[in-house]
Amino acid sequence: MATYRSSAAYDLSLFEPQVIEQPKKVQKSTTTAKPVKKVAPKVQKKITTAVEVNGMSQTVERKATSVKVNKLTKQLILTCVAGCLCFLGLLVMESRINALDKQIASVESKIDIEEGEAVRLNAELSSKISSDKIENYAENVLGMVKAENYQISYIDLSEGDEIVVSGDKTVGGQEDISKKIKQLFAYIF
Repeated sequence: MATYRSSAAYDLSLFEPQVIEQPKKVQKSTTTAKPVKKVAPKVQKKITTAVEVNGMSQTVERKATSVKVNKLTKQLILTCVAGCLCFLGLLVMESRINALDKQIASVESKIDIEEGEAVRLNAELSSKISSDKIENYAENVLGMVKAENYQISYIDLSEGDEIVVSGDKTVGGQEDISKKIKQLFAYIF
């Protein structure tokens, strides 16, 4: 097995410092002045890296450039993030509203069912307490009959202290009025 100790197999020029040249600025005539767009300044740093290849160590330097983010770009990024968060919040709220709407619809349907049941029960109750059914129950089950005209007697209290008892009997006006009232209530009740 052969070991290669030379650097001919490797291109080490990739690890050498590289210089990036910026294009030269072209000066424009002063007669037409257009606003110049500001670009964030580039910051160059030297980065040193130690590389070891086949037992040989070499230090490699390269220049790294980074762009500073200006204030307007930061505001734009923050605005986009805030907009996305607001949109996400709106979506969450919309889903909760939809869930509550479904609950309201189910409760309203239950209310409609119960109102229909209440109407049915009221109709059933009114059919059970109708005067025809009461008369039928009183006559057939309880054996009651309607009173005839000859069975009804009227009391006339307009003639003073005289009380008429059934059979045209009169009670004298000499008695105590409290006794007369007691007799009257006893007769009525």
